[in-house]
Amino acid sequence: MRIRYYIAPSLPKEHVGRKLAQLLAATMAEAEGVGMICSSSLPLSDTHPESTPHLVHVFGAWDSAAAKFLSKVHRRTIPVVFSPVGGLLDWNKEVLPPQKRIALLPGQKSMIAHSEVVFAWSDQERKSIEAMKKPQRMEEFANPVISNTISADELAASMLAIYQQAVAEFDAKVRERINNDISKWKDSEGITSVLFKMLYVRHQLHQGCIPHESLTDLCQTMVQTDYNEDEMNDILRQMKWDKWMSRLEQIMSETDGLTEGFMPLPPLNDNVTKKIKERIELA
Repeated sequence: MRIRYYIAPSLPKEHVGRKLAQLLAATMAEAEGVGMICSSSLPLSDTHPESTPHLVHVFGAWDSAAAKFLSKVHRRTIPVVFSPVGGLLDWNKEVLPPQKRIALLPGQKSMIAHSEVVFAWSDQERKSIEAMKKPQRMEEFANPVISNTISADELAASMLAIYQQAVAEFDAKVRERINNDISKWKDSEGITSVLFKMLYVRHQLHQGCIPHESLTDLCQTMVQTDYNEDEMNDILRQMKWDKWMSRLEQIMSETDGLTEGFMPLPPLNDNVTKKIKERIELA
């Protein structure tokens, strides 16, 4: 699991929220199967597919850069969690000039609303967050930086379990949305099976990378499933998915040996196809 921590640039170096993020990042980086990036400045992902996070955790409130980063993650359909790290406590809100607080309030509420989970570090903070905007899910923990009631290892283990659940639940919602998009074609089970996996691959590309195993799964489904190719072609063209399928066919012919006998449309090898190839995660 690849996790990205984004620390709001406005958090001072000695801020307890920054120290918490850094402590958690260092602890989680030691867990088996976890890849961790913790930064206030790195972009969401670079040119390597393997850098695309499975989940992003944003630390810090009342920061336009953090709000924009979280919004970008949300648009990329990557699950995100949020920790205001004390920024929404009443006395901290009052520190801000009224005009600035009013200007940043919509972005702050959006950060809460677009997060799969919001973490609070005290009962007071939980109440302050809920008074501003009801989160989809709220979790409350003690902060090991300032409390001895929980260790960094214990907190990291608990949070990692929540991250994994959040990713699974987010993925379930994506799959439900795709199923709804193709619900009109459910009278043809073979076609809907191929369409679902084709659109799920498109979702993964939108996130930033396509795991090779997803292409293999789609390829095997196309080879093993009996469906009416003329009907499939009509659907692809009606929904304007035909070029996307043609590009995937070209890629699968190279990665998984898909042959023309199992392609509903002629393969397409253009510049867009080449760009898609660059986003395939081979690991």
